Amino acid sequence: MTDSRLLEGQVAIVTGAATGIGRAVAELLIESGVAGLGVADIAECDFGDQSVEVLECRIDVAEADAVEGFVSEVHDRFGRIDILINNAGIAPVVPWSEVTESNWRRVLDVNLNGAFHCTKAAWPHMLNQQHGRIVNISSVGAFLGSVSVHPAYGVSKAGLIALTKSLAKEGAGEGILVNAIAPGSIDTPMLESLGPEARVKYAEAALLKRQGTPRELAESVVFLVSPAASYITGATLHVNGGALLV
Repeated sequence: MTDSRLLEGQVAIVTGAATGIGRAVAELLIESGVAGLGVADIAECDFGDQSVEVLECRIDVAEADAVEGFVSEVHDRFGRIDILINNAGIAPVVPWSEVTESNWRRVLDVNLNGAFHCTKAAWPHMLNQQHGRIVNISSVGAFLGSVSVHPAYGVSKAGLIALTKSLAKEGAGEGILVNAIAPGSIDTPMLESLGPEARVKYAEAALLKRQGTPRELAESVVFLVSPAASYITGATLHVNGGALLV
């Protein structure tokens, strides 16, 4: 059972929160007692009535100005920003033969540059508080390379790992902890878009022989932003059911 006081008084931002992992993370943060929550996606998030105020915004995280405006609005509304979950991402199915500079850049702009924009906007607020927790949602693809999707997907997710390490070094003396999670196959709409064969293939690749649930991934995120992870920074937590042993 989630402790409703675990994150009491803290304010969080989650990107890519309309469905899948992002939505599960946002819902668990609410259950964990955050005082305010900002959620962003290119689609409608639609959280409805919640126990805390949720500020919803439709933005493309690849657009720096839009991100800056959203983060500023969250801070203006709630007075602080403690937690940032960089989850927004895309995984189009594009074989190498169809890769163009345009679709290559689009994947990097959303998956990697989007996290950069969000972190750049939230960082001064965390610095001023001398407290912050950032979790970047990477992928097993950062270590294995893209399989079914655009080659830039694995590249962007590997970039998030390097970004995590660099930011961890920068924030360590300022009370800002930065970590990453590398999910394996999680039962989300993104997985569904790859088709039933891929779903079976990825489940079989895991020692547990199944997909993870968004809730299981969310539990790992909340752990990393909780007091229980106060001595963890610059790390990548692998949540993959044994599909990749490191």
